[in-house]
Amino acid sequence: MAIMLKRKNGKVRPFRNVEYLPAYYFIPQSVLEQCGAEVQSIPRNPQRLIHDEKAIAVVESDLFMLLMMDAYAFMVWPFMGNGEYMEIYSGHDPAWIFAHSPAFWVQEMIEEGVIPKAEDLFRDGATDTEFGFVSEEEIFNIFSWLVPQVMARHKMYDVMKIVEAHRDFKDFDFRKSRQKTDLFRKWYHTRSEKVKVDSLEQMRERQYKSGVGKRWDVPDPAQDLEEQVLGSVQAEQFMATLTEKDRQILNLRVVGYTLEEIAEKLDYKNHSGVLKRIRKIGEAYEKFAGVDLGF
Repeated sequence: MAIMLKRKNGKVRPFRNVEYLPAYYFIPQSVLEQCGAEVQSIPRNPQRLIHDEKAIAVVESDLFMLLMMDAYAFMVWPFMGNGEYMEIYSGHDPAWIFAHSPAFWVQEMIEEGVIPKAEDLFRDGATDTEFGFVSEEEIFNIFSWLVPQVMARHKMYDVMKIVEAHRDFKDFDFRKSRQKTDLFRKWYHTRSEKVKVDSLEQMRERQYKSGVGKRWDVPDPAQDLEEQVLGSVQAEQFMATLTEKDRQILNLRVVGYTLEEIAEKLDYKNHSGVLKRIRKIGEAYEKFAGVDLGF
C-alpha cells in the first residue's frame, strides 16, 4: 500500500522508497557511520520524518537506494556461503547481483517478522516510535539462519554451483585477485588441451614431403634482427623503471648467482628478501609488458 504525502506545491504524491524505511532502521550504526552525514540525517522517528522535507528528499533519492544495496550486500554476503571476499567479484556475478538486491532481503525479513511493513510505522499510535540501533550480534543471529533460507528458497546455491563450474573473466572485478589468476591459468590450460600441437620435427617432416622442406633450414636474418632489437628496447625501457638495487638483483640473477649469494652480496638478511624483490619485479614487468607470467 502506497503512503501518500502532500508536497510543497500542494500536490499529493506517493512517498517513494518508503517501503525500505524499516530495513533502513535495521542497519547497524557501525555501517551507517561509513555512509556519510546525509543518509545518517534521516530521523529515526517516523513522525518527525514525514514533517522533514529534507529527510523525505533523502529517502526518495538514488543515494538512499545505493545505501540499501551496499549495506545489505555487506551484511548478507558473509552468510551466503561464498567463502570469498565480495570485492573480488564484479556486477556480472549472480551471487553479487543477489546480494545487492535489497528487495529480496526486505521481503523475506517482513515475511519472517524480523521487520514491520512500512505502512505499520505510520498507523495511528505507531508514528511516535523512536527506533534505536540493532546490535551487530542480533544481526549475526538473524542473518545466520535467514540468509541460507533465502538462498535455498530462490535456488541460489544451485546457481552458484553452475557459475563456479563455468566461470568467466567478466565475473571478476578489475582488480587483481588470486581467483582471477587461477581462472586465467585454468582457461589457457583447458584450451591448450583441446588443441593438437605438432612438434617442430613433425612439421618439418611434412614440409619436406611436400617439397618445400628447405625453407625450414634457412633462417630469416631480418626477422632475427627485428626480434633482437625489439626485445632489447623493451628490456632497456623496463630496466629504466627499476631502482638501482633491483637492477643489480636482476643482473646478478641473469649471470647465475643464487638467491643466497645475491643476498650476501647486496646485504640482505637472507634469501627470502631477494625472492620477494624478484616477485615484485616480475609483477611490475607483467604490468609493463601486458603479459601474465604467473607472478
